[in-house]
Amino acid sequence: MKYDDARAAWLSEMEFAEKAHVLKMLARELGQDNAPAIDELARHGLDAALGVLALAAGASVGEAYLRHRALWRAGQAG
Repeated sequence: MKYDDARAAWLSEMEFAEKAHVLKMLARELGQDNAPAIDELARHGLDAALGVLALAAGASVGEAYLRHRALWRAGQAG
């Protein structure tokens, strides 16, 4: 059972790290500081973090997030 718990924790950490990395890429593209979005990700999740960036950018950022995530994943595969 401990192995399953450890694996679940590791997967959760990897998922958070991926989201944080993609948010940083997106914030850079938008010319925004990434710290508020990362803080919001840690406290309230991805939707809240995207909301912080959307508020700063004055536009929806959901599609841009998905585009950056695809680019990041493609880079990880190669």
